[in-house]
Amino acid sequence: MLENARFFHQFAALLNAGIPVRQGLGMAGRGCSANLQRVLKEASLNVEAGQDLVSALPTRSPYFDQWTIALIRAAEYSGALAETFERLAIAAETRHRRQKLYKAAIVSTITIILASLALLVALVTRSNAFLFQPAFLLMAAIAIAVLFLKGRLLAVAGANGQALMAKVPLLKGIAQARSLLYFAELELPLRCGVPLLQALELLRLRVPDLNLRQSLTIASRQIQTGQTLSQSLVGRLPPLALQMIRTGEETGNLDEVLGKLAAYYESDLERQLKQLQAVLRPLGVVAAGGLVLLIGMQTITSILKALPG
Repeated sequence: MLENARFFHQFAALLNAGIPVRQGLGMAGRGCSANLQRVLKEASLNVEAGQDLVSALPTRSPYFDQWTIALIRAAEYSGALAETFERLAIAAETRHRRQKLYKAAIVSTITIILASLALLVALVTRSNAFLFQPAFLLMAAIAIAVLFLKGRLLAVAGANGQALMAKVPLLKGIAQARSLLYFAELELPLRCGVPLLQALELLRLRVPDLNLRQSLTIASRQIQTGQTLSQSLVGRLPPLALQMIRTGEETGNLDEVLGKLAAYYESDLERQLKQLQAVLRPLGVVAAGGLVLLIGMQTITSILKALPG
């Protein structure tokens, strides 16, 4: 994700400096992986052969998903490539920061679950021998593997993960903020000159939240009948979000308002995740500390019993 952001920043700077697209593709990507540099070199050769930028980029590459390709296509048509790549870079950096917060919450949660289960088993069996059993070691290995997902567990969970979060009181606000952040990404295609209905369709294909997808589908149908975006989303988005969207429609600055909406919910999500961390970390420390204390006491007891006399 940060690698994408680095390339996007570099390419935007080169375009702003007046460097042609073909030459910019060859110069950008410094400090990135060899795979990305290879992809950019191939794209540069394709542009030199007469292809436009979107056609030159590999659609199956992990660096350019359907959403990114659609935005680049619109930006190339409207002449806003440099601005679009800069915004793509900022969006990638923002998602990376968000994933780090997700990862921290997941680490604390898994620590609490493992330590609590181990503590419970140790209390029931009055033995810590289970810690060296294959089943427990396998469970610990799976937990460690999850941690190496680097906070992407929620994204992989997709709609199911979002629905589960929305049902947990402690996570409900996080789920709502996360959903609104996806909706606020509508700003990008609108800034690229994509018509509203087409932008909603692009966004619908991108979001993992089934409820939001359904809302976007209904909104598209109602907009075709003459309603505004804010009218079509009444009852489907929080009042604050609807008011901001309505203001953007009235002033003709919907894309700018969506940017402010994203900034608001980004701050709100960060605040809620940090509050969740403030709850989870002490619980994790207590659970792990209790397990260590119990194991220590059982070990000392075993040693004392083994002493002669």
